[in-house]
Amino acid sequence: MESLDQRAVLCVAAGFAAGALLGMAWCPVPGAGRQARGDGASSCASSKEDFISRLGMIPHPEGGFFVETYRSGSAPMTSKGLTDPAGDVMATDRGPTPERNVMTSIYYMLTAESDHQWWANNMSDHVHYHHAGGTFIYNLVLPDGSYVERRLGTNVAAGDQPQVVVRGGSFKSVRLEEGTEFGIIGEGVAPGFDFRDFKFVTREELEKLNPEAFAKHSDLVKPDPEDTFDQYYEGR
Repeated sequence: MESLDQRAVLCVAAGFAAGALLGMAWCPVPGAGRQARGDGASSCASSKEDFISRLGMIPHPEGGFFVETYRSGSAPMTSKGLTDPAGDVMATDRGPTPERNVMTSIYYMLTAESDHQWWANNMSDHVHYHHAGGTFIYNLVLPDGSYVERRLGTNVAAGDQPQVVVRGGSFKSVRLEEGTEFGIIGEGVAPGFDFRDFKFVTREELEKLNPEAFAKHSDLVKPDPEDTFDQYYEGR
């Protein structure tokens, strides 16, 4: 006789199988229902506008939209992307102001209208989690100079991974998969994000570290990168 746990597993598996047969995508959004489309398929009721407005997302310097949701020991967004010394901090070896908040986290979104993230480098490790929408395609030049591509999403049959780890010191750029309306992910950062640990990658830096990545994706080098970011937080 099957145990209750075994039956529960079978029910879950059957539910996913039925969804696949019906061509239905999972809506990973609390409270999101399904809406009929003209082609007879179904789609998540929550749109990119819903996410941006309800989550309070703002434009991100690297492209797309974001909102900080956690900064250890501090109120999110209030320190404008810098360490809050009144929060929970840890020691690092980073320059004249080495303390960093222990961890930060954000929601991050790309859309069909803002579908890429410029090449950038951050000193902290990032773990990226897929939440909803389309696949993010990562171009990574690792600190040792090697080049890899990763797919962050839920279509594991196409090579997606539900999470992608980006080690500190890596060069990173991202595109939203073509034909996708939007995608939303989460990013956990430790030590916590601080703009003093961040810089945009130049064409010269990318070509020197990995000519293959430069040949494939030099169009993702930001043409006129800024080095101050307070303006992104104005009006909040």
